[in-house]
Amino acid sequence: MSAPKPRRRGRKAALLVLAILALAWSLMYAWPKHRAEPPRVWSARANGAPLVIAHQGGNQERPSESNLAFEHAASIGVDAFELDVALTADGMLAVIHDLSLDRTTNGSGPVRAMSYEAIRQLDAGYGLEGPDGAPLRDPAINPYIGVGAYVPHLEELFKAYPAMPMLIELKDSGADGELAAAELWRLIEAYGRRDTVLVASFHGDTMKAFKSLASGSVARSAPVPEATAFWAFHALGLSAVNNGAGFNVLNLPLGSKLGPFRIDLCSRAFREDARHRGIPIHYWTINRSEDMIRLAELGREDGFGVDGIITDRPSQLLDILRDRGLR
Repeated sequence: MSAPKPRRRGRKAALLVLAILALAWSLMYAWPKHRAEPPRVWSARANGAPLVIAHQGGNQERPSESNLAFEHAASIGVDAFELDVALTADGMLAVIHDLSLDRTTNGSGPVRAMSYEAIRQLDAGYGLEGPDGAPLRDPAINPYIGVGAYVPHLEELFKAYPAMPMLIELKDSGADGELAAAELWRLIEAYGRRDTVLVASFHGDTMKAFKSLASGSVARSAPVPEATAFWAFHALGLSAVNNGAGFNVLNLPLGSKLGPFRIDLCSRAFREDARHRGIPIHYWTINRSEDMIRLAELGREDGFGVDGIITDRPSQLLDILRDRGLR
């Protein structure tokens, strides 16, 4: 008996590989979808309207992350605060965007080098931003300099706004990041804020420290590597791999660059993919009225609207939603 011809053996091997791939593909799509199930406060309103999330408290309407910013945001009816925290010399969490005091106050130097009481004495009115995102440090064009704006601390905000959801970014890294994560967890527990806080950080070690403390009891925003992987599996048609995503919410820009290409992070297919997995999407930082209008209308257009819009101009966004009967 003659041996099988090499060409025939090659065809059989190729068919076997294709059959295995087809089976794997079928099993992947039969795999039940993972539901992230973050607290309801991070999803769109019951009428489909996106949440209005005041970025840095709305820092183009009031000085960045100052007491005045949060007072204003709460008074106009935003759905959530977005804010950042940095560790002070005495271990408190100052609510400030930078690890330095230079840009948004009349002080200078690292936040970590000063006690909170010393930081509180500084004028945070310098943090008001213009349309280009640059701080308005000239008193002639910034009416909030010298009128009582200061850097609050996180515990103060928890006390003043007990029901307000807060998206909190931990700014510190390394050993300081671990200390900041521990202090954030202590405050969350002390004030019963597990269901109204969403935690983010660009530092993997800091997020890992917080995740270990909270043991999944507090919603977590996807760090950049995890968000990138989620999009990549989606783009490759391997969305079922995302069933095991370890985060609860995606906070994303509208698009990103990949070499010469621009990635649309707001496509219907991508939003639908996240929705099927129970993962809300919030887009940042949305300050142009045309972008606000587009995002507000998406739910009516394709049935998969956005869950939240993070903006420096919450009053403007609220007006746009009201004009469309969404508030």
